[in-house]
Amino acid sequence: MSHASSSTLSLVALLSLTAACQTTNPVLVEATFAPTPAFSTHSPADVAVLPIEDGTGDGTVQRHLVFIRQEIMRQLPDRLFSPLATTVVDAGLRTAPAAPGGESILAPTVLKGLVGHSAEDAVFALRVERWDESLLLVDRRLRFQFQAAFVARDGQPLWNGTIHGEVKAGGLGAAPRDRDGMARSCGELAIREMLQRLPQRLL
Repeated sequence: MSHASSSTLSLVALLSLTAACQTTNPVLVEATFAPTPAFSTHSPADVAVLPIEDGTGDGTVQRHLVFIRQEIMRQLPDRLFSPLATTVVDAGLRTAPAAPGGESILAPTVLKGLVGHSAEDAVFALRVERWDESLLLVDRRLRFQFQAAFVARDGQPLWNGTIHGEVKAGGLGAAPRDRDGMARSCGELAIREMLQRLPQRLL
């Protein structure tokens, strides 16, 4: 075999490997999250995770809203925050003013009215703006977009932004076989990517 032929084969192999790595990347996301200056002057410990808002318009995420909320609560301790029990948060929210029709919980005036009802130090609010399961049964991928905010008890914004992209069920490992299992595996990865961009609590 000539040197030129050997070089060509090596190049083809390298390109094939590169393409394989690109197609198997389990996480392809972009995010705009950033802490505000107030984050450095607050050190919230107890966090009230609000009920997740469905902003998709087609209701595809409805059956996963409770899971997403619980998963955020499960992962928040990795950032050194302590989530309050949902029963405590939901009981406190019964005294919160109702949001005007059509207003998102992330609208500043609405979100400010949802703070301070559960003796929490801060609230975490999430709106799901896209939840596309059309690729789940094809290549185990979910396309999503989240918008989130972290607000102190005194109403000061601490962190906010959006994240969008696609994630593969199971990550680099094997994916669950059923549709809901795959969707929730993807949701776990998406939430992890989001919360990795939330600074740890200042101790």
